[in-house]
Amino acid sequence: MSKPTFVIVGASLAGAKAAEELRTCGFDGRILLIGAEPDRPYERPPLTKDYLRGESEREQAHVHPADFYAQQEIELVTGVTVTAVEPGRSQLTLDDSYVVGYDRLLLATGSEPRRLQVPRRGPGRHLLPAHARRL
Repeated sequence: MSKPTFVIVGASLAGAKAAEELRTCGFDGRILLIGAEPDRPYERPPLTKDYLRGESEREQAHVHPADFYAQQEIELVTGVTVTAVEPGRSQLTLDDSYVVGYDRLLLATGSEPRRLQVPRRGPGRHLLPAHARRL
């Protein structure tokens, strides 16, 4: 019998920490961490502040060292977008048409602020997370 597969969509800080926590808690199945960006997971605040100001090396913005994922037997797949999720079939499709089956799935894709379409900005007008559109 094969070990269960846990797929994490979103190779971000949340996705990387979720994969780490699975191993810390004893999950010994396959962990597949999929991200659209070409780089391994990194933290945005250090990248956009310290690194861009020349106060730190780019490497310090990464969530884990380069060899972490291999050591922890976490399959890190970068530069790939998930184009479809079929929960009823427990599978997802990647932008190259490759189909991945899973036993457990975590969507850790984050959100993007949505700019309000108002004539002017002022007190009481704020950026809303993308999920707020449904409220």
